[in-house]
Amino acid sequence: MIPRIPLAVVLLLPAAAFAQGPSLETAYAAASARAAVRPVPFARPAAPPRARRYVPNPGRVLPENCANLPVVSIKDGDIYANGSRLGRDESSYTANCDGTVAWQDTDGGLYLGTGQVASSASRYELSWYGSHLAWQDSGGDLYLDGTQLDSSVSDWTFVKYTGQVVWKDGYGTLHRDGETLGDASSFAVAARTGDVAWQDAYGKLYRNHDELGDASTWRIADRTGDVGWLDAYGDLYKNGTKVASGVSSFTLREDGRLIWTDSSGDTHSA
Repeated sequence: MIPRIPLAVVLLLPAAAFAQGPSLETAYAAASARAAVRPVPFARPAAPPRARRYVPNPGRVLPENCANLPVVSIKDGDIYANGSRLGRDESSYTANCDGTVAWQDTDGGLYLGTGQVASSASRYELSWYGSHLAWQDSGGDLYLDGTQLDSSVSDWTFVKYTGQVVWKDGYGTLHRDGETLGDASSFAVAARTGDVAWQDAYGKLYRNHDELGDASTWRIADRTGDVGWLDAYGDLYKNGTKVASGVSSFTLREDGRLIWTDSSGDTHSA
C-alpha cells in the first residue's frame, strides 16, 4: 500500500523536487534549432524556364502538297537522294516537292542533281516544283536556270512557288525574270503567285504593270496577289477599285480579304 503524503508537506517541497527534464530556456532553444532546419511546408518549386516559341521562316515552310520531297543523306563525304549518289564534299543542299536536289560543294560549285551548273555561288534558291534554280555568283551576277539576268545585283527575291526572280538593278529599276516593271523605291512579292506590288519615288503605287494610284500605305496578299492600299485622304482600295472612305487602318489577309473598321466602330470586308 502506497503511503499517503499530507497536502501540507507537498506544498512545502521545493520546486526543484518536481523538475523532470530540461529547463524552459533549454527546451525553447532546442525547438528553435529544429524549426530552423525544417523545410517550409508550402514552398513552391521554381517554375522551369519557358521554351522559346519556334517561328518558321515563311519562305521555307513546306507547301501543302509535297508528297515527293526526297530523303537526302550524307555518308562518308558523299551526298545521296533517296539512296542514289549525287556527288561528294557537300557543304549545303535544298530539295523540292518533285524530288529535285540542288547542292553546293566545299569549293563553291553548284549542282542540280548530279550535274554542275555553276563554278561558284554565294546564294542559291530552288523552286518548290520543277527544277527552276536561281543563284548569284561571287561577282554579284544573277542567274536563273543558267541564263544571266543581271550583273552586280544586291536585292533579289525568288518566288519558290512559281520559279520567278524579282530584283532591282544598280539603277533602281525593278525586274521580274525578263520583264522590266519600272523604277522602284520599294517592292513586295506575293509568295504564291509572283505578283509584284511596288512604289516609285513619287509615291505612285503599281501592281505588276498596272498603275493603282498615290498610296500612303499598302500591302499585298501572299496567296492571291491582291493589293490593298490607302490614299492620303483615307480612301481604301483593293487593287484598282475603291471600297471605302474615311479609313485610318486596314488588314489584308493572305487570302486577299480586305478588312477595315469605320468611324462608328463597325467592321467591314471586301
